[in-house]
Amino acid sequence: MAKRVLTTAVLSCILTATPALLHAQETSRPRPDSAASSAMESHMMGPWKEMNAFHKVLGATWHPASKQDLVPLRVRANELKAAADAWAASRAPESLASCASEEVKAAITKVAKDTRGIAAMIVAGADDTWLAASLKGVHDTFEVAEKACGGHGP
Repeated sequence: MAKRVLTTAVLSCILTATPALLHAQETSRPRPDSAASSAMESHMMGPWKEMNAFHKVLGATWHPASKQDLVPLRVRANELKAAADAWAASRAPESLASCASEEVKAAITKVAKDTRGIAAMIVAGADDTWLAASLKGVHDTFEVAEKACGGHGP
């Protein structure tokens, strides 16, 4: 009987302490993407907020994918698609006259179309090789627009 009470007490302590310990561990551990996120924030200082929003999600999926980690893309594909669609539906600020070219408009339209394709192919079970190649295409097309719109901002 004493052994049973002791076992119950020990298990109770473990079960009570575990959530607190896990929370403490999670909040004290640096997030692996925190440095990349901070770099992306300073990297995207341009005045076109929809382009910056898309770039932020693209960076969060592209950088891991370039290291053969497609999990962020699979998880955030719909967010990437929504950001691309919002960018395509927006207008560049008047201060970015270089963004009004047909080349930039075509690149943005292609980015939106291709991200919709990626999201659909993830639902259909596309393999990582196809996804990586498709995301590279989106990234390269994004850079066409980014460079035409004045690079990375101030």
